[in-house]
Amino acid sequence: MGVRVTPDPVIVLHIAGAGRSGSTLFGSLLGQLGDCFDVGELGYLWDRGLRQDGRCGCGVQVRTCPVWRRILQEVFGPDGPGEEEVERLARFHRATSRGRDVASLWLRGRLQEEPSEYRAILARLIRAAASVSGRRVVVDSTKPVAYGRLLDDLPGVQLRVIHLVRDPRAVAWSWLRRKAGTGADTMRTRPVLTTAAMWNLGNLAAMGSWAGEPGRYLLVRYEDLIQDPAHWLRAAAGLAGITDPDLPLIGESTVKMSPTHTVAGNVGRHHSGEIELRLDTEWSRALPPGKRVLVECATYPLRDRYGYGRTR
Repeated sequence: MGVRVTPDPVIVLHIAGAGRSGSTLFGSLLGQLGDCFDVGELGYLWDRGLRQDGRCGCGVQVRTCPVWRRILQEVFGPDGPGEEEVERLARFHRATSRGRDVASLWLRGRLQEEPSEYRAILARLIRAAASVSGRRVVVDSTKPVAYGRLLDDLPGVQLRVIHLVRDPRAVAWSWLRRKAGTGADTMRTRPVLTTAAMWNLGNLAAMGSWAGEPGRYLLVRYEDLIQDPAHWLRAAAGLAGITDPDLPLIGESTVKMSPTHTVAGNVGRHHSGEIELRLDTEWSRALPPGKRVLVECATYPLRDRYGYGRTR
């Protein structure tokens, strides 16, 4: 990847919504397009990527990845960020991803003001990612809407929002399952009522923040993406101003994935090669009936709005 100057605003495709909705997969697919650089969940670079010595999507530690080393050197100088600076930036990010702040955003339409220093560093980091990768679109799947609102206020950044929604019962089952992962890739579990509340908050906040701006907002159901990936990849590319994208599809449902340079996200970001896209319906058999009823009651009527009203 060659270095180039990027004087024009960098377009950021921000994947918003609730956790475990398939954003890592969608981001990886978009990262295969020639104009896109998928950074994964960029907001967690400081904590999972650097403080916890997490692995880049390419397989090596973020600190030793040649691409991320150059990006960090552009922002912080030849030695990159020190430990104290990493810890401070991790604290700044945590303030953009707390559930109570998302609730505050939805209920009062405002957030706690972030330090201008953090805004400046995040803007420089995004511009450096575009410069080092040679791509004009950065794909960021850090889902909390509070973080997206922060991106929306950065100098030199043009935000485009993909609101990714998945059946809340599938999301609840994903949060109940223990998935293999080590260190920063360890995937936590969560009670179904907490998942249902965060599903409601995340989707309501994303809809309330950007749905009134169709020129830079795209609603995508995860199930529709898996059923027709070509259509939704073209739609997402169009949102970023990419015309006639070269899609990574082999046939209708198989994709050829090159390694990405994602700093955080689902463990699936480490997979490459030919991957068949299949809808995971395990939740319909494995989610305990009592927990399923709790999720269905707690997410009604919003799930009905998104087409998940019928019980399967």
